[in-house]
Amino acid sequence: MAKHRTGIVGVLGQTNVGKSTFLNAVMGEKLLITSPKPQATRNRIRCIYTTDDEQIVFVDTPGLHRPHNQLSRHILREAFRSLRELDVILYMVAPWGSVSNYDRTVLESLDGEERPIILLVNKIDTARGNALEETLLDYDRTGKFRELIPISATEGKNIDEVLRTLRPYLPNGPALFPADLKIDRPTEFLVAELIREKVFAVTFQEVPYKTAVLVKWMHERDDGLVEIRADIVVDSKSHKGIIIGTQGKLIKRIGSSVRPQIEALLGAHIYLELMVKIRRGWTKDENEIEQLSGS
Repeated sequence: MAKHRTGIVGVLGQTNVGKSTFLNAVMGEKLLITSPKPQATRNRIRCIYTTDDEQIVFVDTPGLHRPHNQLSRHILREAFRSLRELDVILYMVAPWGSVSNYDRTVLESLDGEERPIILLVNKIDTARGNALEETLLDYDRTGKFRELIPISATEGKNIDEVLRTLRPYLPNGPALFPADLKIDRPTEFLVAELIREKVFAVTFQEVPYKTAVLVKWMHERDDGLVEIRADIVVDSKSHKGIIIGTQGKLIKRIGSSVRPQIEALLGAHIYLELMVKIRRGWTKDENEIEQLSGS
């Protein structure tokens, strides 16, 4: 009889390589927000994949990048803090044809790393010419990887291959979480993330990066309707005006577009009240960042 395996697997990589999209594909449902804009993920979030034979605790990490302010330094620390607890590292790249200079620096910092590192080349559906083959060859030459797997997270291609490849690297042991638990964050956090995803989708330049969402309260009424009050926090009066929009059109658009997703998450109809609050300079204050980023 095969022994049960349980392991903690970190998903690392630069911003916008598709880490959250990959984990949504693994879990078979949308648990993590995604955005074509970089640095949408700000926290280490654990997604728990459980079968009869194994439990894989995937740690979704913020995208690796060169920090440019206090908030981005916080995001980068969150990514590297996750390395302490991992059994396996999945390092994700895109098929850009060669090892990027930033990846080379990160991989050099992993010199002496004994934990297995598996390379995932995502977005193979976008690769042109020999870009995929050249990417695989160049990253393989670094000598850092036990396995190399090309995938497409958006199309679900080779996701099962990643799971099969991981299994032999997982330690034997009992499950760490209940079988029905899929993510290690409370419902309020997931609701806030869905709202923040919509802010990313409808705002531009620096606005989404200086915006946070805080669910103030959730209350289920006797008739089953869930009332939610959430604050969209910005750091300036001008950003508040942008989020609200002319005659309140933009904040109404955010609310109406996110409502179906929150209702699907909760399995209930909701009444959603969104308020825009100003906390000047919150992206420069470590305590504010900790509170508003849900760390």
